[in-house]
Amino acid sequence: MIKKPKILHCPFNNGNFSWVLSRAERKLGFQSDLAVFYPHQFYPRNYDFKFNIGYLSFPNEWRRLKFLLWAVKNYDVFHFSYGSSILDHPFWFTNHLDFVLLKRYRKKIIVTYQGDDARQKDYFIENFDEDIYDSPLRLQDRYYDLQKRLRIKKVDKFAQTIFALNPDLLNVLPKRTRLLPYASIDISLVKPIYRQNKTLNIIHAPSDRFRKGTAEIIRIVKELSQDFPLKLSLVENMSLQKAWPIYQKADIAIDQIKVGWYGSFAVEMMALGKPVIAFLRKSDMEKYVPYHRAIPIVNAGLDELKVALTLLLTNQKLREKIGRKSRKYVEKYHNPVKIAKITTKEYLR
Repeated sequence: MIKKPKILHCPFNNGNFSWVLSRAERKLGFQSDLAVFYPHQFYPRNYDFKFNIGYLSFPNEWRRLKFLLWAVKNYDVFHFSYGSSILDHPFWFTNHLDFVLLKRYRKKIIVTYQGDDARQKDYFIENFDEDIYDSPLRLQDRYYDLQKRLRIKKVDKFAQTIFALNPDLLNVLPKRTRLLPYASIDISLVKPIYRQNKTLNIIHAPSDRFRKGTAEIIRIVKELSQDFPLKLSLVENMSLQKAWPIYQKADIAIDQIKVGWYGSFAVEMMALGKPVIAFLRKSDMEKYVPYHRAIPIVNAGLDELKVALTLLLTNQKLREKIGRKSRKYVEKYHNPVKIAKITTKEYLR
């Protein structure tokens, strides 16, 4: 009988990914814990251990080192989120210092990239038309891009497995990187609500207003409100627990119209049976996402958003049809236990 390894997810819980995945791995019979340097503002209670490690200082570095030594004694697999690790300072040429120690003690290193931890501004500007950056390429930006490349190179050297949650990241990550669907919510705990409000409720929950295209979304919804009974609910700076009752009352959700893929918010809304609008970059989907034809999201960038919204606003049956397809889609592709079967298979390799 193969002994199951003990798994530590750390040091962040961006998008609730690490928490939900660790809970799913527990359902498969693994000891899987999440340790965070500090709680995420949207998921403030979702962790097993927190260490309150913030900015670069001697006390914080001492806490990092003690945490690392403790973890080496207690875990076999280190699944790092957001392209990070424990002894890691992204832009101080002191990144992933713990990798050598972990390898020496024969620990398995798994790294998941989630967005701007890998996304490089110069590559994005050169290869994509969408503007998700609010300034031209500067010396500082070139420095950050260089640092990301150096960090990725070190991860490629030490990590057994590299995952990415966004297909565009596969353009700048090592070829062996695998696309992993978001595990952002336990689908089994979510009951879909195929509601229809007289005044249609559009939900948008931006974590970054510029990159999500929030200003443009507000403008277009305001224009459409002249012709349709609707309202826009902006959900910002609140925990998922507080946001959830608002999500449940939605008729339509808009994720983002610039980045090129959907995030945890879209997964949560699809789990609730809501039709979602987001911009999905066709070239990345066709190249990296084998199941892209099954995605029920209404694909719309800035130029298509008004038409897409009008279509949904005027067609109740279409909204419900897409909502039901969305629920089935997340059950098939974003079921945390199915995703955990992928990751635990890598841990046992």
